[in-house]
Amino acid sequence: MKILVIHSWGLGDLIMATPMLKSLSKSGHSVDLALFSKANGIILKKNNFLENIFYISSKLDFLRFFRKYDALVATAGTNPKKIEFLAKILGIKKVFASFQEKDIHRINMNLTIVENILKIKDKEPYIYVPNVDVSKYLGKTKNIGFAVGSGAKQKFKRWDKFKELIKKIEGNKLIFIGPDEKELEKEFKEFKIVKEPLENVITLISKLDLMVGNDNGLMHISYAVKTNTVTIFGMTNEKETGGYRENNKSVFLEMECRPCFNPATDEIGCNSIDCLKKLEVERVWKACEKFL
Repeated sequence: MKILVIHSWGLGDLIMATPMLKSLSKSGHSVDLALFSKANGIILKKNNFLENIFYISSKLDFLRFFRKYDALVATAGTNPKKIEFLAKILGIKKVFASFQEKDIHRINMNLTIVENILKIKDKEPYIYVPNVDVSKYLGKTKNIGFAVGSGAKQKFKRWDKFKELIKKIEGNKLIFIGPDEKELEKEFKEFKIVKEPLENVITLISKLDLMVGNDNGLMHISYAVKTNTVTIFGMTNEKETGGYRENNKSVFLEMECRPCFNPATDEIGCNSIDCLKKLEVERVWKACEKFL
């Protein structure tokens, strides 16, 4: 079967979709992928499970897919009705799409969407790790990364006690900030900030002893490259987007109101964000301590 997969979400979600892409290919299907960000495509270099990767910059770009595919697949969380409508326009008869179901990890959700056409399931994410020299950032002591941002559009996901935690931890400490979060450079100017293209960042994260951060795309890179990780969760659901390895630790407060984040709309259930504000440094430190 010739399949077009559409991914309209971010980098972390794409990493969690790669097991589905691999499984479709291993099950004998020919798979093409349509992305809305060229930056996201970096993680897919040198893969052996995609025939083509296309980049969408306008709605007219979809016309290139007219009557060329047997099935249209959307990664988890995409509105099925929108995908069904697009399939009709493109002359594609089979559609596989679903909203994200609560408490099901995104990797499993993506595989569930296409399970009826899978013969093989491969749950291991794919990520391309370039062979580049990042030694200038690495020290002789423990190398610890801190992903203090969460994207300019999701500032509400930021924990505000990172400085206190960073000072508490001993070792070579590196600050990772997204390209759209320039204001954080001033806030963390007393520390060593990593300023590298995404490819180099991936390699650097793969060489760390520990990565600590908010629920963001860099943490998904860390999961994928098998680096020890401690991820801080507030209103987002660690069961859906958290780590999936034994060396991944999620830190969060047990509260009746959490998780309240709606990934489809970027809406949260309150303005007080007590789930993050009341999360103490000592609790995050104890999660980090086992890796130091």
